[in-house]
Amino acid sequence: MNITIKAIPHPSEDKRAIDLIHRLNTSLITISGESGSKSANLDDFTQEKALFIIAVSDEKAIACGGFRPISPEICEVKRMFSLKKNMGLGGKILSALEIAAKQFDYKYIYLETRKKNENAVKFYLKKGYKVIENYGIYTGREEAICFSKELR
Repeated sequence: MNITIKAIPHPSEDKRAIDLIHRLNTSLITISGESGSKSANLDDFTQEKALFIIAVSDEKAIACGGFRPISPEICEVKRMFSLKKNMGLGGKILSALEIAAKQFDYKYIYLETRKKNENAVKFYLKKGYKVIENYGIYTGREEAICFSKELR
């Protein structure tokens, strides 16, 4: 499968990005009962030092993810999703985000998922992320699990 990673400067105006996010929201409702859409808006990825990317194969968008700034040294990964499971797409998206975050001079990447989302928890641990104390809007939320990775 030939895969191209593309930056999407205005994801809230891109039909491919909108469709992937709709599918992500549906998937998250099935897993945790919530879509996660309250904690990330596609317009969040248009700010300075933010990025949203999609993976494209045969002209179809099949995966996405993005990051937005939390502080000058920390960005937050949001809206990671893949239509194709167990094909390494999540790893490709995450790797591309990590490389771009380093180019933006971030030192750390943070992210949150739900404890119920066992596949995501295992994925991030496998990719070198460490569990940290819940931050920001996730502070005190028992259903949330937060991660960090130092960019080297």
